[in-house]
Amino acid sequence: MKMWLRIGSVAAFVAAASALAAAFAGGITEPTGIATVVAVGATVIAYGLAPLVITFAMRQSALSSWWAVAAALFAAVLWTAAGVLFAVPALLPTTTFVDTVVSSAPSASALWLLVASVEVVRAGMHRWSLVVVATFVAVLIIGSVLIELSGFDIRKVLVPLGWAVWMVDVGRAQLSRLSPAPLGPPPAALEASCASCGAPRRTDGLAFCSTCGLPYRVSDAGT
Repeated sequence: MKMWLRIGSVAAFVAAASALAAAFAGGITEPTGIATVVAVGATVIAYGLAPLVITFAMRQSALSSWWAVAAALFAAVLWTAAGVLFAVPALLPTTTFVDTVVSSAPSASALWLLVASVEVVRAGMHRWSLVVVATFVAVLIIGSVLIELSGFDIRKVLVPLGWAVWMVDVGRAQLSRLSPAPLGPPPAALEASCASCGAPRRTDGLAFCSTCGLPYRVSDAGT
């Protein structure tokens, strides 16, 4: 279980870094040359492959269900298909098909993000911040697919940033499961003798000294 938690946390941090790298490489306008390759590769990793690894690791750690794995697999297939179609233009069947794949991949990622957040909370990791961030990012992703904005689109900045924040949070949540539970303060040691006369403490449980007859002090009882 600990091995899978480590794998999931590492994949989450990789996804966060990949999302930011894709945003920087893509930039505000259409990238060209090596920047295009970096942007596409980082996007496939951040939104497709890394979520699949994270969800499977969480499933192996009993923090998620197979529904989340199915949602991650669906997103991974779509993002991988989009990346392959971009890398090998000869495989492009029709423009309509490519547009369908490209527009469906972000929606699949938004669906997975919501499902994974709910599964994490349901598993006992009470991080409601994951649900809030996931909902915010999912709305931005769906809005980017359905609504086009002219000029500078702030969603190109908010989506990868929110995605990275969610990934870092879920990575930290998994690492917290690896930390040992904090130990409480050690119980105070009982005094070996009566503080009034120095006689040994009685062992029958009574709260007064058998020699002087005075009650034991609270400090003597260790409470």
